[in-house]
Amino acid sequence: MKIRPDQLNASLEKGLQPIYIVSGDEVLLCQEACDSIRKASYRHGIEERLRFVADAQFDWQDVTNELQALSLFSSRRLFDIQIDKLAEKHSKALAQIVQHLSLDNVVLLSLPKVDARTQKSKWFTALEQAGAFIQVWPIDANRLPAWAQQRAKSLNLNLSRDAASVLCERGEGNLLALSQELEKLLLSHGPGAQLDVQTIDETVADSSRYSIYDLSDRLLSGKLKEALHCLQQLRAEGTEDSIMLWLFNRELSTLVELSHLAKQQNFRAACQKLRIWDKRVPLYESAFQRLPINSLAYMQRYIALLDQSIKGLEGPDIELGFRNITLMFCGIKPVMTELDV
Repeated sequence: MKIRPDQLNASLEKGLQPIYIVSGDEVLLCQEACDSIRKASYRHGIEERLRFVADAQFDWQDVTNELQALSLFSSRRLFDIQIDKLAEKHSKALAQIVQHLSLDNVVLLSLPKVDARTQKSKWFTALEQAGAFIQVWPIDANRLPAWAQQRAKSLNLNLSRDAASVLCERGEGNLLALSQELEKLLLSHGPGAQLDVQTIDETVADSSRYSIYDLSDRLLSGKLKEALHCLQQLRAEGTEDSIMLWLFNRELSTLVELSHLAKQQNFRAACQKLRIWDKRVPLYESAFQRLPINSLAYMQRYIALLDQSIKGLEGPDIELGFRNITLMFCGIKPVMTELDV
């Protein structure tokens, strides 16, 4: 059966399932769901925990043998199994594990995000029917301030809505970072503290740290606000102008090549020819659909002017130039540039 993360504690109070599957990309929420299951197991009399990390060399026979064996120390045991990358080897083994589930043991299976196809597979369906599946979804940006407020309340802190929004912006949506900031605020201001925007501004630094590849992702996906913030941080950290220009030029050149190749073959085949990683294909596809070929040509000419500025020749202001090219990547043309004069 499926259990939402917010339903998990109530379900655990009623009793334990033979198996719990926790899956998702949000590390903090997955960790907390697993911790809740571990604590509940202890409350229900399970004192022995067997920990397994299933990597590529993992021998699943060890788990099978332990499931069939009697414990020397406890009548019930918790099998805590972590799989960071779900491979065919693991799915075959899990198909067999379901045959050894019993009320004598509890299996906690921690998985990365499981796609819809995997959820429909026979082995996964069998495991879900035998116990509980907790699917952890990321918290979208609109709901994040409310999550921060609820988190603060659990720590006996009073966080205003506006302060929560500022805190979430500073933490770039990283739940683990947000949780740590709230714990620091508890230590510095004490239980029951009233936290407003001024308090957050004074005590919480903008701790976002980026690489140029973070900027690349934001440019290609067209996330203007995030791209400009990333650009600002990189500039403040002293990233060299030539490296910044290299990134803009690299992504622009790739998009131009894709445009030419896509006239002869489909977009995915064009990406394969340019050896673009599968996980980055959606980013390039987003930019490809957003930016017509004439915009790409305009951007190339503008980058050439920026290159002149960086070399000490006549050209646009470098700070403004990087901001303009960021706007262009996100599909917004500046009112006027040096090319329009």
